[in-house]
Amino acid sequence: MKNFVALLPALLALSAKAQVQNMVVYKTDGTTICCDVKMVDSIVFQQIPKWHNRSQEAQNLLAYLEENVGQKILTGTHACVNYNTKEADWVYKHTGKYPAINTIDFIHDIYSSNGGWINYSSTTVWSNWTNQGGIASAMWHWNMSDNNGTDYTCTPGSEPNQTSFRPSAIFSPNTDEYKMMISRIDQVAKWLRYTNIKKIPVLWRPLHEAQGNWSETNPGTDWHKAWFWWGIDGPEAFVELWKVMYDRMVNYHGLTNLIWVFNAGDSKRWYPGDEYVDIVAFDFYDKNLNEMHGWYDYFHENYPGKLYAISEFGNIPKVSELWEDGQYWSFLIPWYDYNRTNDTRGEAFNSTDHNNANIDWWNDALEQDCVITRDELPSFK
Repeated sequence: MKNFVALLPALLALSAKAQVQNMVVYKTDGTTICCDVKMVDSIVFQQIPKWHNRSQEAQNLLAYLEENVGQKILTGTHACVNYNTKEADWVYKHTGKYPAINTIDFIHDIYSSNGGWINYSSTTVWSNWTNQGGIASAMWHWNMSDNNGTDYTCTPGSEPNQTSFRPSAIFSPNTDEYKMMISRIDQVAKWLRYTNIKKIPVLWRPLHEAQGNWSETNPGTDWHKAWFWWGIDGPEAFVELWKVMYDRMVNYHGLTNLIWVFNAGDSKRWYPGDEYVDIVAFDFYDKNLNEMHGWYDYFHENYPGKLYAISEFGNIPKVSELWEDGQYWSFLIPWYDYNRTNDTRGEAFNSTDHNNANIDWWNDALEQDCVITRDELPSFK
């Protein structure tokens, strides 16, 4: 670093002789910073501690995950639709072990109310799970007004049962659409405040699967388009929305306990940047070992220094096969099976079948020395 700073006079002399005007800095996220060399007075490198803008508890969890890369893997479950531990309870019923992570979904945020059928302001699910030593995780199927005028959906389009809401509104702060987005973000942040007060680190995966089937060669055309409204305007609008959400939750609401999980695709143009992302994840459905290994290698090549995870899956190889293949994901979480776990008192709950990860899959996972269950987790406080 000192040598580079010492080169500044030489750079200025070179600019005078060769009429070099601009100095370009290439950032790791693929963007550049261009400045006039004659306007540069000095260059200072600042050493920023890793995870500096995360709470101590979040740093502890991140350090734990980093230390375990290649050594251990955490399993988890997704709540059946929204705000519960039904999938985790199903795993426990049939194996006697709870997975390490439970993920809730703010999908019904617009219906939440005190005393209503869904109430995200209640802290019971958070407290019960974390008091037993589990890791908290959250996502958000962010629904907007349906084109039919009565319902809500996150599927983009102009037809009924779709929404015409555009994420590009994030570039227009004076519009009602922008203000509405901020108010919705604020509401979710208020529900997450409990975890911050209680010093609970949360794996936070917002705006998931944004890229959908979009590709560099066919951006937004025909089949090559986003599955959710937050990706329908392409990477620029998505990245801006992610950064605005990050700033609102972290800097305005002070939610430094959030660990930001980014759902990657095959284009780095969708990546918000290292300072806005802690874990890079992918959702695998009906994939074989070689296909998954290809993505694992892709992450290492394109997101060096990050943690990698499987944030959703269905019908993939067993943990024993993944581990033997050298795929050292930090955690992996199967998607829920509504018909299996929605009614914990129903006959279906007694079955060991599952659309995404049956009990045979779980038994294999729990037999592996590399797998960490809820009872084996340390405290992150």
